[in-house]
Amino acid sequence: MKKVTATKIVKTVEKLKRDGKKWHFHLLTPGCVFNEEKMFALILESSTDGDHLVHHSLKKPADAGKKLVELLHGKDISKKKSKKSSKKLSAKVTMMIERAIQLNNKGFAWHHHLLFPDCIFNHDTRYWTLVFEDPLNGKVIKDMSKEEPKEALKKIEPLFYAQKK
Repeated sequence: MKKVTATKIVKTVEKLKRDGKKWHFHLLTPGCVFNEEKMFALILESSTDGDHLVHHSLKKPADAGKKLVELLHGKDISKKKSKKSSKKLSAKVTMMIERAIQLNNKGFAWHHHLLFPDCIFNHDTRYWTLVFEDPLNGKVIKDMSKEEPKEALKKIEPLFYAQKK
């Protein structure tokens, strides 16, 4: 992976989006199951080009992460929704959401990942995999689906960005 600044990753994503290319990103915490470093890692995967960029930092690159999630999933993804969805969430996603609410209420930082089928961290390329990492008990909850879990993201992303840390 090529090491770059967070700003370079955001600018690269803006160009990839303009050019209609496939991409996604990860914001890894120091203790994340996918992170071999002892610091935050912002990773860009360009599926179309096969490029991988990384930015390491001691401080969480939250602003860049929020900008990227909005570019990837739409402007409103990080904002709390009041509208109820008619689509039923899986039991595992419901567990993730309930635990995220508990952790937010207690002030503990948590994180999650959406592993695209072609993601470097996804071991089963047939599925989209939503991963929730619980910092208190060390448990990892995974939910796999054939389709992008848009409804799950609409619930979990606002909770992630509502964290106090």
